[in-house]
Amino acid sequence: MTTRLLMSGAGKRYPHPSLRKKSADSWSLRGVDLTVEAGEIVAVVGRNGAGKSTLLKLAAGVTHPSAGEVRRARRVAPLIEVGAGFHPDLTGRENVALNGRLLGMSDAEVAAKLESIVDFAELRHVIDSPVKTYSSGMFMRLGFSVAIATEPELLLVDEVLAVGDLPFQVKCLDRIREIRESGAGILFVSHNLAAVQSLSDRALLLEQGEPRLSGGVREVIGAYHELLALGGRGGELGSEAGSDAAVQLVSSHAVDMDGRPRELWDPGDRVVVEMVVEAREDVGPSMVGATLHKEGGGMIGSWLGLNAPRLAPMSAGERRTFSLEVLLNVAAGSYVIDVGMGNEDLSVTHFEQPAVHLAVSTRLGSTGLVDFAPVLTEGDRAG
Repeated sequence: MTTRLLMSGAGKRYPHPSLRKKSADSWSLRGVDLTVEAGEIVAVVGRNGAGKSTLLKLAAGVTHPSAGEVRRARRVAPLIEVGAGFHPDLTGRENVALNGRLLGMSDAEVAAKLESIVDFAELRHVIDSPVKTYSSGMFMRLGFSVAIATEPELLLVDEVLAVGDLPFQVKCLDRIREIRESGAGILFVSHNLAAVQSLSDRALLLEQGEPRLSGGVREVIGAYHELLALGGRGGELGSEAGSDAAVQLVSSHAVDMDGRPRELWDPGDRVVVEMVVEAREDVGPSMVGATLHKEGGGMIGSWLGLNAPRLAPMSAGERRTFSLEVLLNVAAGSYVIDVGMGNEDLSVTHFEQPAVHLAVSTRLGSTGLVDFAPVLTEGDRAG
């Protein structure tokens, strides 16, 4: 089974009739050529409004393309709006039967799978109560459990890992892997980059309705982080900073301990930030400092090389190369390392500006700002 989406102008969005004379048509999705093979998980990432949900609706047949074509499997299970079709006054058991039929299961299939659906949702204690008495998490867990019981050829997944607590999310991940191993193709949309990295075989980055990058998951996630960073700063890092400073940052890049550049870093990695600076005027011995910022999250930490060797004096026009080694004990996200240089008593700053942007991958179960990576052992280590 192969599901292919050829969308040179898919999901064309027309303005409201009252505005049609004032504005041109716009495309919600364009130039996408995506194939999902049997037994493969393809992730789609992008900022809000990039076209991800439109892509899933086209694959599900809810929306039809205004140009291009969509070829899909016969049995498609959309996890786009989990629990859609549930009636609040019906019990959980009655809604399983109703939703199962809406998703293409026969009465016999629903009856045969009812108990396993209830057990997976972990809702046996309330299954005969009206779903209007359920919490939002319970409601979504039941909807997810019904949808994954349909044995689809193509599974469409949209942010379902917001369902329930962490143990239930892990169970959902395992179930999605089982569906893939059974031979189904999966098109997976999520902002949960831990799940994207853990589940997917390939990934597609969408930006403003068009494909930005398609390929390996780590490469695409790295490009997505970079897109987020540039979107927040409105241009290349350091492109305008420090134009009147005594020292200019000529170039900077991040490499690993073997000198290799990376698109995506892991928590706990050591990063070497290599920089070339040029003096615009004579400067004396200099100290170096650095600050780590998380995009959208403020400063994580600051460092001043009080005990580090000073940079030797520089003459006007002279270039100097130096590097900083940084330990990334941080949780997933986009980060910027700002580097500064000043005289020995810190009364004068020669330059201070962003040096590199880093994308750090997600480790499932790690949240917050710091990934301190505890190691669990059993028994008395002291004994």
